[in-house]
Amino acid sequence: MSELPKIPLYHIGHLVAEGGTARVYWGIDLRSGFPVAVKELKIRHFKNQVIREKFMKVETQLYLYMQHPNIPRLVDFIDMHEREQLYIVMEFVRGENLEQYIYTEIGLIPERKALPMFLEILDTVAYLHRHGILHLDIKSNNVMIQPDGKIKLIDLGIASRMSDAVNSTGFGTPAYMPPEQSEKGQCGPYTDIFALGVVLFEMLTGTVPFTGRNASEIRRKIKSEPTPRMSDYYPPLNAGLQAVVERALAKEPAQRYRSCEEFEKAIRDYMARHGLTE
Repeated sequence: MSELPKIPLYHIGHLVAEGGTARVYWGIDLRSGFPVAVKELKIRHFKNQVIREKFMKVETQLYLYMQHPNIPRLVDFIDMHEREQLYIVMEFVRGENLEQYIYTEIGLIPERKALPMFLEILDTVAYLHRHGILHLDIKSNNVMIQPDGKIKLIDLGIASRMSDAVNSTGFGTPAYMPPEQSEKGQCGPYTDIFALGVVLFEMLTGTVPFTGRNASEIRRKIKSEPTPRMSDYYPPLNAGLQAVVERALAKEPAQRYRSCEEFEKAIRDYMARHGLTE
């Protein structure tokens, strides 16, 4: 196990998660005593200018200006250039991620509980889109469920401004990526809409719609196979909700919801028709 980082003004307790480019640690801000999440760029990526600048500028700037209750707060940015180390310090989010909740605790989430929870996720992504930001890696693993049941959308690691030239081919998680993103790197709000549709399918059925032995097989199914019937996984789910999800998962971007707000309206209309409103 690698040695824990030593950073001025912070005590690093233990490793929480590790990805391809970064590690996330649990720590304590020694000034306030509050727990924090410390994201460390792996040293082997420090000399990669694209990755380093994205870590330094894009992610920190995106978080800096985000003021939404479902988006973690940026606490600090630490550049220890002489050691080839960069750190982003974030509010620590207590709880478990949606993936853990589905696959190890509940199996699938009944629609009466799943839809209000999903509307929170939609509202958060709508906020990003209104501020010109695409998340580009929406998945159940990046949705945290806090002890009070509220959600936080985490990891803007590959997020991009809509105004930027975006080419995200090779980035993201295959099971949540629409064909235009995985094949051409073509991205827009419709990219996040598709991923949101996958998350909703997963919440309601306990599985993602398209699975396979490897990334290539998953991409092929997403491109060519119809959306599975959710009732095959959980019979009480009806055709009206299937239609809502299928539109989000349309193969062509123009056939999906034009915005998170339109997606939200479809869900609220469904909830009203079936007596699911509070």
